[in-house]
Amino acid sequence: MNRWAKNFIFIILMTGAGYFFGTICKQIGEFDQLLIAPSIELLYLLLWILLSLGLMLICAGLVAALLRPLWVSAIAFLLSGLAMLLGWQVTVVSGVLTFVFVLLGVGYASNVMRGLEKQIDFTVRPISQNQNILLIGLILVACGSFYIGIRESIAREGFTIPDRYIEFLMEPMEKQFVLRAPEEGRQEMVIEFREEFQSFMDGFFDQTLKPYEQYLPLILSGGLFFSIYTVSGLLTWIPTLFVQAILTLLTSIGIAKYDFETREVRRLTME
Repeated sequence: MNRWAKNFIFIILMTGAGYFFGTICKQIGEFDQLLIAPSIELLYLLLWILLSLGLMLICAGLVAALLRPLWVSAIAFLLSGLAMLLGWQVTVVSGVLTFVFVLLGVGYASNVMRGLEKQIDFTVRPISQNQNILLIGLILVACGSFYIGIRESIAREGFTIPDRYIEFLMEPMEKQFVLRAPEEGRQEMVIEFREEFQSFMDGFFDQTLKPYEQYLPLILSGGLFFSIYTVSGLLTWIPTLFVQAILTLLTSIGIAKYDFETREVRRLTME
């Protein structure tokens, strides 16, 4: 198998990973309210987000380590970005975010290549050292999808506090109220208590959050960004480990190989 055929395979892998990540972004945009209210569905979606991020980092690491020259890696990231849009949606915001991802991807590949060239012995350290900037770009894309979805949802229906949060706040107070309420007419009193609490929360929202409703998509997207970044930042060693294992496998089966070269070293010493 010649070199260009191998390049084509890795470009296809990067493109496929981009499309998969785009489909996850589409789900984030469609389930924007789901990301606000805690649930088992939210846990599954977050796991898929982490999986797609890991897959993108693995493919990007392989592209940066193996594809030469730089413009070949740039094509891989460009096609990955286009596939991402196909899996997600084509809008102005998604287009801008995808363009940012492509730029960061090319910069990531360039930095990795320079880092590898400076090494005496090959290691994946330049990949792990530079993947943070690519991770930030990917999380920005995911949070951009959430921003688009929740902005449209608020514009269409307005923002409401999820019922789960209200129930979480109401439950301990309701238990105390039930213990102190007389048995006679307790059920009616509990119903009245719940209605008054709901009315209080609605009034609190109207007075406190309603004036800033237009800023909520940006605030919530920022919170989601830092949450995903914190969790994924603790797991960035996993994609690097996979890249190392895959590169070892590729060298063992002859798809990749180590090149040895002699370098002249100039040192200053005392005679």
